Amino acid sequence: MSLQVRDLRWGHPQPGGGWRQLFDGFQLACPTGQFVVVIGSNGCGKSTLLNLIAGSLRAGGGSVQLDGRDLVGWPDYRRARVIGRVMQNPLDGTAPSLTIAENLRLAECRRSSVFGRRGLLGGLHPSRADRQRYRALLQELGLPLADRLDTAVGQLSGGQRQTISLVMATLGKPSLLLLDEHTAALDPRAEATVMELTERLVRRLGTTTLMVTHSLEQALRYGDRLVMLQDGLLIGDWSAAERQQFTPTSLRALYGSATVGAGSSTSP
Repeated sequence: MSLQVRDLRWGHPQPGGGWRQLFDGFQLACPTGQFVVVIGSNGCGKSTLLNLIAGSLRAGGGSVQLDGRDLVGWPDYRRARVIGRVMQNPLDGTAPSLTIAENLRLAECRRSSVFGRRGLLGGLHPSRADRQRYRALLQELGLPLADRLDTAVGQLSGGQRQTISLVMATLGKPSLLLLDEHTAALDPRAEATVMELTERLVRRLGTTTLMVTHSLEQALRYGDRLVMLQDGLLIGDWSAAERQQFTPTSLRALYGSATVGAGSSTSP
């Protein structure tokens, strides 16, 4: 589904007094199925934008629309039915004491009507049919965890745990996928595995995706579009073809700059 962020406003008090208005009329439009990579320096608003879309933070004004449905009035647990999300810390996206199969079952229930403000109303125990589906899915994705459905997720490595978080976030084909520096805590080998899985899942499902990253190598390799934020403003916007003008060094030089290169937009 298409994402439309319109006239978004959000600010916060600063230590010692004062107020910072980070977003003030921010605009972002993402067509259905577009994979957008978001970069920018620390404090520019990348993760805050994802939190406002997911409902973890309450917007001070504006709208967040998925195919014309405004989500601003929805609580975060209701938004979770249509939005999948993977966080930076592999410990945040899974229940460590539950098995892989139980975590996958939890993710499916969360995206259905049985999960609400009071939590899961049904059982967590996956049926035989559930287990067959989960095993087939993990095998199809090329994950060796297909034969470890009864392993507690807390026993997995960080990379393995993040792959399960990613699969959980995409179960039920969410309308929007938010990836918040989801490989930042991983070693290079695990990072490569998770990014390969990310690419396969996004293309397989055709889900509209926003991925925040500090890795300029990832920013230049993945996605259909690259955008750069600075102080709550969209200062750069390049298609996959347009970003080929950059190297990691030249892209890094734009951080903190009020000027941007070809194909960019200087107004939100």
